[in-house]
Amino acid sequence: MSERKGSIRKSSRRGSSFVDYGSLPRPGSFSGGLYDPDETLNIPNSVIERRASIHGQYGGEKKGKRQSMPNLVGYSEKDSVYLLMPKDKLNARKWLMGPCCFLYMAVYFSFQSIFTQYVYKRIQSEFYPDIDTFNKTSVCFTNKSDPDYVMQTRVQTEASKWNMYFNLAAGIPAIFTSILFGASSDKYGRKLFFFLPMIGAFLKIAICVAGYHYKFDLVYFLIGFAIDGVSGYVTTMLLISFTYVADITPPRGRQRTLGITLVELSNGIGITLGNFSMGYFIQDIGFFYPMVTCGVAILLAIVILIFLPESFPPDKRNPIDSVCDKVKTVFEMLFGATNKGRRWMYFILLFIFNLTAFATFVRTSVETLYLLDSPFCWTPEKLGYYSSAKSLLQNIIGMGLLKLMQTKMSDESIAMLGCVSFAGNFVIEGIAQNDLFMYIGMYS
Repeated sequence: MSERKGSIRKSSRRGSSFVDYGSLPRPGSFSGGLYDPDETLNIPNSVIERRASIHGQYGGEKKGKRQSMPNLVGYSEKDSVYLLMPKDKLNARKWLMGPCCFLYMAVYFSFQSIFTQYVYKRIQSEFYPDIDTFNKTSVCFTNKSDPDYVMQTRVQTEASKWNMYFNLAAGIPAIFTSILFGASSDKYGRKLFFFLPMIGAFLKIAICVAGYHYKFDLVYFLIGFAIDGVSGYVTTMLLISFTYVADITPPRGRQRTLGITLVELSNGIGITLGNFSMGYFIQDIGFFYPMVTCGVAILLAIVILIFLPESFPPDKRNPIDSVCDKVKTVFEMLFGATNKGRRWMYFILLFIFNLTAFATFVRTSVETLYLLDSPFCWTPEKLGYYSSAKSLLQNIIGMGLLKLMQTKMSDESIAMLGCVSFAGNFVIEGIAQNDLFMYIGMYS
């Protein structure tokens, strides 16, 4: 196939639907790539062809001027994937995403720790109403033949079971809603899907506050967690945050990496300060006011979000496709014929990410119960110290080390080193018998 400037060259690999672009810049091109509008419109069912039907036939004449479709480049004949390049810079309000992420993540991890401790204390008071020594550092039952040790173990077992129920109530719906919301953000914009997880988190906290005040049965708390899962949960919040960064940064260079790092930094600061302050709160005034504080923080995040500009305005969206079409596109990317020969790499990365995410989000409730029991028997205040110190090392100092390692190491090497360090932390915590080992494991 002969080549000319501005033409599309199909990959020579058989069965591939990728399209190669030339290297000379041109208006409407993406990262130096370019496309020929006349030839692109000849591709059946392409993105540009379908958007042309909305905005008027591309290439037509209107008042002596050629109509154009800016900010659009597609590279898949099947519309499996398409890229958009924003031309207009967002104003300074785009940085409001940082405070939104900060508040949401601070509330998410703080509330998870608060609620886990509340469940533990609630079950302890229901099983053994005359005993209040389990959370005191002066009494830590280690003799397995001691009746008090049996009581303590029973409380922890029951608390672990209920925390599993709460995580499942939120996590199972989130599997489906995160896919649905992520696919729908190309149709309805990003901002809506910032609101949904925050509203869901606020409703969950409101139900838990009411349940604590009126002493609801624990089964009713599942309603709040289910609402949080249906509204997107933390997975959708992270997905939309990184998508927002991708919208406002160029695909090449260090700006996108820096944007993602800043999001992680905001999350890390939020987690650190949230855990540190809530430890004091729980120790001194109980669980009610820390829960209320989390609700107020989420309301503040929602107010800030109102002023966050949309990074994916209506002129860049494809209103033709339904939500079902968007979800179908996601599954076509995973299971369709497009890019079949290289998809195994994506599956491996997805598997690794899921394992890491599972360990990250589940560890908070498990670790809290682990440290409340023997041989540690930590108080809420001590748990707050430890959690905030670990968050400080992993999320804030770790970001600085990441920037330093990028100058000498590849991204793949940094990822492998991070996985090994993460696993080492779990191993040291698992064999720890005193506080010193726990703090040593925190540095791994």
